[in-house]
Amino acid sequence: MIKNPIVVSLGDPSGIGPEVFLKAIFKTELKNCLDLINIVSSKKVIEKISHELQYNEIDSLNIINIDLDSDFILGKPDKKNASYVIECLNKAADFAYKEKISLVTGPINKKIVSSQIAGFSGHTEFLKEKFDSKDVLMLLANNSLKIGVATTHVALKEVPQMITKELIIKKCRLLNQGLKSIYEIDNPKIAVLGLNPHAGEEGSYGKEEIESIKPAIADLKSEGLDLIGPISADTAFISRDFDAYLSMYHDQALPVLKTLDFHHSVNITLGLPFNRVSVDHGTAEDIAPKFIADYTSMLEAIKLAGNGNIA
Repeated sequence: MIKNPIVVSLGDPSGIGPEVFLKAIFKTELKNCLDLINIVSSKKVIEKISHELQYNEIDSLNIINIDLDSDFILGKPDKKNASYVIECLNKAADFAYKEKISLVTGPINKKIVSSQIAGFSGHTEFLKEKFDSKDVLMLLANNSLKIGVATTHVALKEVPQMITKELIIKKCRLLNQGLKSIYEIDNPKIAVLGLNPHAGEEGSYGKEEIESIKPAIADLKSEGLDLIGPISADTAFISRDFDAYLSMYHDQALPVLKTLDFHHSVNITLGLPFNRVSVDHGTAEDIAPKFIADYTSMLEAIKLAGNGNIA
């Protein structure tokens, strides 16, 4: 069950986004909360998938219709649908901003969207630019861990030069505030990971810990944040004594989170004028025509968005 209104963008129509959304609604108690759930989608997408799933209650859905001029084929992403995917996302984000509610996003195919938006790297960066946010943080969460990611969808070779004192300070502040507002943790205890093996081992394997991460932590502690680090990423997750972690790059965080509890994982964007929560999986076109997708991540995203506090 949820208590607050939300808006949902279903993602690429050729993937599993519409399927996992409808399953999350009609296989759970969320079907009793339809008045709180606004969906930005083509009605024909909803009708086709609900017919395949044998759901007959779609007349009760609050659908903000976006025309999809071309046909869509499950399992076959098509560049002709890129403008539709972008329009759905823009309309849903504008609705969330106007109504001061949370946004839930389904998975998109970045290659398809990139055919219309050059250099498109994901929801996080797109929404940051759209709303001219000073900074955003990708926070991955499930029942086991909460991990912020200091750098997101960039090549690994670019990460070291991005790890600055200023970056760590901004990301830790966002993480700290997000844990307070969304999860109602009064004084979050956050572990900051090192970038290099063994957190650099006093400069033996890199200087980023000494030159950037440690000074940032010192300044943040003087502000009252409860931080520890930099700590070695290879042992950081053993004790689980922390409310959350700040990792330095994408694949330092996501493999751990997804291995522990893939299906319950969600992706949260902090720093926008509203909360954005997403499934933590892709479009999975390979299984889309089979209708066997697990809907747990979408369910968790809707529940968090509909019950959390607005940033």
